[in-house]
Amino acid sequence: AGDSAIAKALGGRKAKTRKGRKILQDREPKAVEDPKTALILKGTKASDAVMSMLRDLHRLRTPLSTLYSRPHEVHPFEDIEKIEVLCKKFDHGLFAFGSSSKKRPCRLILGRLFDGHLLDMQELKVENYKSINSFPAFKKDSVIGARPLLLFQGAPFESDERLKRLKSLLLDFFTGQRPSKILLDGIEHVIVVSATDGVPPTA
Repeated sequence: AGDSAIAKALGGRKAKTRKGRKILQDREPKAVEDPKTALILKGTKASDAVMSMLRDLHRLRTPLSTLYSRPHEVHPFEDIEKIEVLCKKFDHGLFAFGSSSKKRPCRLILGRLFDGHLLDMQELKVENYKSINSFPAFKKDSVIGARPLLLFQGAPFESDERLKRLKSLLLDFFTGQRPSKILLDGIEHVIVVSATDGVPPTA
């Protein structure tokens, strides 16, 4: 039944190799979905601050992320197809795109996909970014798989539709698999996102 479902999804084509069958089976719907992985990449221009930010995002999501260091000529809001192809090729459900320009010196776009196609994305303006390494207490490597605790402050996260979507996207991006229990001693990072009426959210 599984092979016929895969063949149907591929328009009648079947995987010819063992590796191909495994890849297709991994893409089949599951009763309990695997944690989402993220593709992290930069545009053709990326300042030191942007690169530092992308490396920190990768560090926070390791091992559930892939960081591309070479530049990509991508403009997500104009054409998302290139990112969709890359994400589908490596089975990523999330992406982070960083770039720099005269008008947007430090820009971050977070997005997520469903069934290989864009579900939603949000553009964030980053100011006064400080890397993890600029805080002496965090210079040690994090425990692999450790997830930050996210705290959202402000009523707009419950009333503003745009901020509701942003909250959902950030939770998807940073939390990974939802644990049934939390060991307080194992919490290494806390990400606080604040919003007030009429003021853009800050983190």
